Amino acid sequence: MALYDKIGKNYGKTRRSDPRIARKLLDILESFQASTIVDIGAGTGSYAFFLAEYGYEVIAVEPSATMRNQAISHPAIEWIDGYAENLPLSDGAAEAAIIMLAFHHFQDYRQALREVHRVVGNGQIILFTYDPEMISSFWLTKYFPSLIKDVESTFISIPELSDEIHSITGNGVNVSPFRLPHNLSDSFAAVGWARPELYLDINIRNGISSFAKIDGDEVNVGVLRLQEDLETGRWDKEYGYLRKQKQYDVGYRFVVSRE
Repeated sequence: MALYDKIGKNYGKTRRSDPRIARKLLDILESFQASTIVDIGAGTGSYAFFLAEYGYEVIAVEPSATMRNQAISHPAIEWIDGYAENLPLSDGAAEAAIIMLAFHHFQDYRQALREVHRVVGNGQIILFTYDPEMISSFWLTKYFPSLIKDVESTFISIPELSDEIHSITGNGVNVSPFRLPHNLSDSFAAVGWARPELYLDINIRNGISSFAKIDGDEVNVGVLRLQEDLETGRWDKEYGYLRKQKQYDVGYRFVVSRE
């Protein structure tokens, strides 16, 4: 069973596309003439829907029925049940591919990259991912220390990812940091960098895969510690400066390959 068949029942409520991320994605795509996009690991299709609204034809590939069933239908989106390592698409079926915080879930990322390259040829490949070297500096790991091990074992380093993409596609790779807005609407792992109260909400935590992989006792202890530190003002004394920032580089990156 796909991971998100287990944890993704309310995913559509907390994992909505963020307009700043979506705008950046659109800006990257507009620099390359593409009409058909394949969204791999599309989840509930929030970013696929955004692109479809802007006139792109989107092939959304997602293995979890739970996730696909939450998608909002759109005439320009074709949904396909499939895995990245064996895409049920013909050679050159799309001119570009997007992988939005899904690459770390692929079982064989090299095979997945080979499949993406087959489907888009020398077209554009856009990944929105995380730099695991940044995780140990994120305050959230003080309360949930197993996040460090999970992230470092799940995400491959940005230099290694870039090398793998170049090796498989032969194309150049550009990496650009994405500073998260303080009012991020896509509730992935760092959503509460300036709003720590969000992590007290079980619905937010349930939409973040890392929490599903942490021991339940550690989660409970961490939540209680965070709640106490917020109530006593200890969190604000140490990290309150973050509340005053509009953007913050937590470690998220756009990795783009093109000819």
